[in-house]
Amino acid sequence: MTQIGIIVGSLRQAAYSQKVANVLANLLPVQLTPVFIDIGQLPLYNADLDEDDTVPAWQTFRQQLDDVDGLIIVTPEYNRGMTGALKNAFDVGSKRRNHWKHQIALVVSSSPEATGGFGANQQVRQVLVTLNVFPVQRPEVYLGHVNHLFNDQNLMTNLDTLSFLQTAVNAFVALQAKFDPQPADDLNALAIKYEPGRFYINGENGSTLAEIIFHDQQNKRIMVTNTQVSEQLRGQGIAKRLMLRVIRFAQIYHLTIIPDCSYAQKFLEKHPEYQDLFTTN
Repeated sequence: MTQIGIIVGSLRQAAYSQKVANVLANLLPVQLTPVFIDIGQLPLYNADLDEDDTVPAWQTFRQQLDDVDGLIIVTPEYNRGMTGALKNAFDVGSKRRNHWKHQIALVVSSSPEATGGFGANQQVRQVLVTLNVFPVQRPEVYLGHVNHLFNDQNLMTNLDTLSFLQTAVNAFVALQAKFDPQPADDLNALAIKYEPGRFYINGENGSTLAEIIFHDQQNKRIMVTNTQVSEQLRGQGIAKRLMLRVIRFAQIYHLTIIPDCSYAQKFLEKHPEYQDLFTTN
C-alpha cells in the first residue's frame, strides 16, 4: 500500500491546519494510505547533537520520511511565514542526508485572514525547491477565512471548498502516479467524490452511479444506511471502495460505524480485521 505522509505545521491542539489535513486525508483515494507525521516532538536542530545519533526523535522522523511515497504539507501563517516547528522539521529531515529528496508534495496553507496564508505557502515552496522536492504547481491552495469553514464537529461542509480541495488532491495523485505508477483500475478511484454524509460516483451526465450514505448518530458514531451500485459498475469492487472510504473517514475522525444496511453488514462479516471500528448500537 502506498503511504502518503501528512505534516501539519501547527502544534496547537485545535489547529485549523489539523482540521484541513483531516479533510485532505479523507479525500485521498483508497490506494493511498495517509500517515500523519508528528513534528511536535522534534527538538530544535543542533548539528553538535547529530554526530552520534543521540537524538532518537530525529532518527524516527527521518525514517518516516523515507517510508512514505509523497507528502501533503499543511501550514498556517505566522508573521507572513511558516511556523518555527515546520522550518525545524525541514532542517532535521535534510541533515546527514536529504530525506526529503525527490518526494512529491501538495502544499496547502490556511489562515483566518483573506490571504489564506500566501506568505507561508510561498516560503514552504521556496524551501522545497532547495530540498529537491517536486510540489504540485496547480492548483495553488490558499484557504482564507479558515475559521468559518468547519462546523462544531470539525467537519468541512462547504461543497465548493470541498470540490476545490478534491481537485488539488487529484492533481497530487496524478503527479505522484507519474513517479510511482498504479494499476489502471486503482486510478479509477479518483472518480469517488465526497460530500458530508456520503461518498459517491457520478456519471458524465451528473447522475449518481454509486453511493454510500451515512448519518451522524452523535456520541462519535455514524450509521451506514445505504450502499448502491448501478448495473454498469457492478463486479468492479466499487461497493468495497466506497465502504473503505467510510472506514477511513471514521479512522480520521475517531468514529465508530453502525452497519445498518445489508452491504455494510456483509462487509463486516468478510473483513473482521475492521471489527474494532464497528458497533451494533
